[in-house]
Amino acid sequence: MIRDREIQLFSDGMNFAKEEFFLDAISKMQELETEYPDSELVDDALYNIGLCYFNMNHFEKSIAYFKKVINEFPEGTISVLTGGNEYGKTGAKCWYAIMNCNLAMGDIDDAKEALSELANYNESYILHENGEKITYEELAKNAFNLFVNQVSK
Repeated sequence: MIRDREIQLFSDGMNFAKEEFFLDAISKMQELETEYPDSELVDDALYNIGLCYFNMNHFEKSIAYFKKVINEFPEGTISVLTGGNEYGKTGAKCWYAIMNCNLAMGDIDDAKEALSELANYNESYILHENGEKITYEELAKNAFNLFVNQVSK
């Protein structure tokens, strides 16, 4: 059962992130992890910390948080609190984000490796507005191919 305070910390963090106050968002998410280490929101909080670092172009730090989620919360599921259209394992979002970090740093080989990990997450997807399920692996393949095609031009 998720406590009201956990939800409040997570929601505050998400609101800060939406407003691009990334350091404040990171602080709230870390507070959630510290105060409620067993919360089912911790994997999502850590993912969002990684995403904040990604948005600040701190790709190495971002990857460290994504890998922490993958290693410490292998069964973690994407939170429905944000009312989003994402379903499945948080690890899928993390591998997709790791691939994007590697592409941003120009590391094609590590990006390929992250992409290959997504084959293990066939039940993790984004629900498109037309009802179509798009797996994180499909998203990653599209992003990878787009990047490679742009670089080769």
